[in-house]
Amino acid sequence: MAPPQQPMYVRGPMMPQQQQMPMSAPNRSGYLNGPPPSMHDVAVRKQAQKKKRFPIWARVLVASLVVMIAAGGYFAMPYLNIVGRSTGQKATQFGTPTTKGAGSNTMQTSNTDNGPVLSGKRINILLLGSDTDAKFDQGTYLAQTDIIVTIDPNTKYVGMLSIPRDMQVTIPGYGADKLDIAFSDGYRSKKSDNPVADGAGLAIATIEQNFGIHIDQYAWVGLDGFIKVIETAGGVDVDVLHPMVDDTYPDDVDTTTGKTHATTGQAFGYKRLYIAPGPQHLNGVQALEYVRTRHSDLVGDFGRSVRQQQVLNQLKAKLETPDIIAKLPELATDLDGYVKTSMNLTDLASLANFARTIDTNKIDRLVLSPPYSTSIKNSSNFAPVCDKIIPAIQKMFDLAANEATCIPQASSGAAGLASPRIPTTGVTNQTSVNTQTQQASQPAQMTMLSSKRSYGDPFGVQCLLNLMFMVTFESFDAMATT
Repeated sequence: MAPPQQPMYVRGPMMPQQQQMPMSAPNRSGYLNGPPPSMHDVAVRKQAQKKKRFPIWARVLVASLVVMIAAGGYFAMPYLNIVGRSTGQKATQFGTPTTKGAGSNTMQTSNTDNGPVLSGKRINILLLGSDTDAKFDQGTYLAQTDIIVTIDPNTKYVGMLSIPRDMQVTIPGYGADKLDIAFSDGYRSKKSDNPVADGAGLAIATIEQNFGIHIDQYAWVGLDGFIKVIETAGGVDVDVLHPMVDDTYPDDVDTTTGKTHATTGQAFGYKRLYIAPGPQHLNGVQALEYVRTRHSDLVGDFGRSVRQQQVLNQLKAKLETPDIIAKLPELATDLDGYVKTSMNLTDLASLANFARTIDTNKIDRLVLSPPYSTSIKNSSNFAPVCDKIIPAIQKMFDLAANEATCIPQASSGAAGLASPRIPTTGVTNQTSVNTQTQQASQPAQMTMLSSKRSYGDPFGVQCLLNLMFMVTFESFDAMATT
């Protein structure tokens, strides 16, 4: 085989016959034949190589972002766990489900999956406030607050029905007793591994059966949690307008430790509460006393509303300062175990945003105290006056004539505060929601929430605070505090 020809280098312009001669020099690809690459081809190759190369600064940036996201997830996990234990806690269901009203006096199912809390239809939310002092030897709680908030998103109507804790009702499966006992009976029923959900479920079934008001959602707050939140916030400063004296204030909180009495003999006792006039700095226990007392204000319920607004404004100012960011972990811990609701974070954010759009002066309020109830002879209980209650709840809850109900109670001889007991008859169809499933959905809810809220709350702590304030202050507009 002949050796390869050496390349020919010619100076000056090539002759026509030279232009037609094949070139034998290898090109950049290493092949013996073919034209050499042009300058354009070389530039294109170099540009492609530059595009394929990932800049070092970009690699550092991506790595940093990955570390930040991982660290953020690690930092957020405790909040997500607390929020998961607080929200999506569906009430245990007692009885045969119905959809609206209880004209047949049949126990109902509550808070079924009805979609978003403000999806356009009227919604009823039961607010339960508990002293968490475990008055009974089983360590059960009473519900000192039973308020139903009814909301019509289309008309922006908001009504609040407060049922006194001492009103005698028929508790499904247990018989006649005070309304606050319904929560306690459910709490110790052990129908599920969530006693608060059990308590809420029986309280809901009791209200639905006695008054025909369907309950869609519930929210429960333990007052110990409110005390802790005030302490974490550094207390509140208020100007007490006049001396306040209440000789029948519940002695259910240890003023030294700030905890509700669990086993002391004072669990059912009363004390004399005195708050001096003028500027006062209140700690958690004192702030709770200031907003709870009902018998010490010279102008009655209006004065109590003013006091509540004072504390709310103080809390709002404190929770909007940059310093509160450092206290988020402690605030979240304060809420853990003291707030339970069937709603999720998106629902709570929707309620807060809705509360900002309504005229709070137009909120319809009704308390079933006299003349809607009357004292029962030889008892501390109150019997409902049904001929006054039925038309009132028909109007507030937009119920048909056959939907609103009221179960008459005996006018004398009813027992006072009941002792621990078991159901007189079996309660059927008890079910509870798998709370682990509810908790697992929280991170997804957090993602949805971030695009729907108009205020900063990356971990849902403020949503839970809003809910706590609404229940504690018994006021829907408190939902828009933070």
